[in-house]
Amino acid sequence: MIEATFQKTVVSMLKQKQENLFQEWKETRKDESFVKDGIFCPETWLEQERKILFVLKEANWEGANADLCRWLLDGGSSTCWKTWNNIARWAQALIGMEEYPEHISKEERIFWLGKIAFLNLKKTGGKAVADSEMIRRYAVRDAELIRKQILLCSPDLIVCCGKGKGKNADLLYDVVLKEDKKNERRTTVHGYLYFTVFLETEIPVISFYHPQMRGGHALFRQRWTEIKEIGGQFLP
Repeated sequence: MIEATFQKTVVSMLKQKQENLFQEWKETRKDESFVKDGIFCPETWLEQERKILFVLKEANWEGANADLCRWLLDGGSSTCWKTWNNIARWAQALIGMEEYPEHISKEERIFWLGKIAFLNLKKTGGKAVADSEMIRRYAVRDAELIRKQILLCSPDLIVCCGKGKGKNADLLYDVVLKEDKKNERRTTVHGYLYFTVFLETEIPVISFYHPQMRGGHALFRQRWTEIKEIGGQFLP
């Protein structure tokens, strides 16, 4: 009983800290819209041995004031699978599934998203195609708040979605976590760039593909296998 009560208290505190951070963000920046992200399910997050944080650019939700985690756990829409099915697959690969899941049902997507966390560098919603320069401006402006969110999540691995110069991993490296870096960029198995930061613990930060990459299951299976083996390189 004492252990269960303590666990509920810890979960409640994490939820409140996350909500307080978003409130600070909104009050500090006074943007016209704000799309919450973060830890999908704090109860599950705290119980897991492997905590994976995905970093994306912005929500395709211009002008919205919304909770994207809640929306996705409620099922999302008929188009959200284009991003979130692959995120769910990668979560499976990193957390322990042994075979590539070609079909992802809505229920399976909800189940696996419930095991991860994600953050958008830009908390105001955008359009289908992100403006890279605008994303950078927001990352610079909100660097300390983004860092606070990463600290709050305290992940074991950070996966930056979107390879290439100036993308999410570069923004963390050059702007958000520049004071926390432990090393210069190196390469993972399969040649993906990564660096390590120290935020109470050492955390690898991987530059990986965007989940909306074009292709079919042959390509998706290849990426699934790659990220699974990357997880084997860095995760306990």
